[in-house]
Amino acid sequence: MVFRSQMKPLSFSIVVLWLAVLTPSPASDVGLFGVIKSSEYVQTNASAPSGRPTNGFAFNAFVIANSNHVVSAATVKPSNATPLRTLLATDTNDASWRFEERFASQALLDATYPYGNFITPINYTVTMNTAHDGVRAVNLNYSLLPVVGGVPSVPQITNFAAAQAVDHTANFTLRFNSSGNSVIDLVQVIITDASSNVLFSSPAPFATGALTGASNAVVIPGYRLPANAQLIGHLSFARPVFIETNAYPGAVGVAAVLRDTEFPLVTRPAPVPPHLTVISMDSAPFQFRYTGESNRVYHIQGTDDLIHWMDLWVTNLATAVYTDARSDLYPWRFYRVQVGP
Repeated sequence: MVFRSQMKPLSFSIVVLWLAVLTPSPASDVGLFGVIKSSEYVQTNASAPSGRPTNGFAFNAFVIANSNHVVSAATVKPSNATPLRTLLATDTNDASWRFEERFASQALLDATYPYGNFITPINYTVTMNTAHDGVRAVNLNYSLLPVVGGVPSVPQITNFAAAQAVDHTANFTLRFNSSGNSVIDLVQVIITDASSNVLFSSPAPFATGALTGASNAVVIPGYRLPANAQLIGHLSFARPVFIETNAYPGAVGVAAVLRDTEFPLVTRPAPVPPHLTVISMDSAPFQFRYTGESNRVYHIQGTDDLIHWMDLWVTNLATAVYTDARSDLYPWRFYRVQVGP
């Protein structure tokens, strides 16, 4: 099925965002163009993900312009029997052009849009009609796929059970399998709500803290996610197979393979406020008891001016007695217990 959509699938948007990092400063009408073969999976428990049940395999061709209305048309043509395909503008400014065709299986996708090989490559000719650079036709292919180790692994969350009871007040480490190529693979984790609003995204490739093929975990900071929420996660592995920077000076062409797994992520209800009970006010050191919930992180804090609070003790005990050995050094001191990272 071939269709035009104003709403890009999340996996496609992810990889275009990644690849845009490769785009040089605007010196041409087109900044980024390419072809992507993608497969989408769903993980519903601790077992291996399964393929998306309906049309979870896709071929995408895209062109991203450096400014508005400088691209008037774009096509993609594989060098096999597959006919020429026309990209359509996805916005009124003609800044983004896209073609997508979805398939029910990997075999059907590969039959129409094959990888080819080093001896007999299948070239994907992306042709762009531009206002200032004329007509540009660039060949991209997947012939180096065996050299880079084939397609990425199917992404899988390895601490799935923990991701179904996340304490949103504390840092949470989401763990996953290896993508299969620690050198060139790009890895992204995105958490959204049911309306596709992004609540958390791991850093963009090549930025500080970015995930790579060597990564197998990401930390979601405390209070980044809402409490008591049914959320949607995406773990994506992308492998750039071919990068062309010479055929169209100022633009970057990419052939990539993408695998994306969708998974549920559930946060626990908001914590019950901890209860504090003074044990004795007449003798030093000062002591009090707090009572909270299990599997929370508690910060026992003190201040002598009600403005500048400092951690006195950090613990995950549900209830405990805190003794302030320094309480006799202050004419007065105030205490509180906060739930947090």
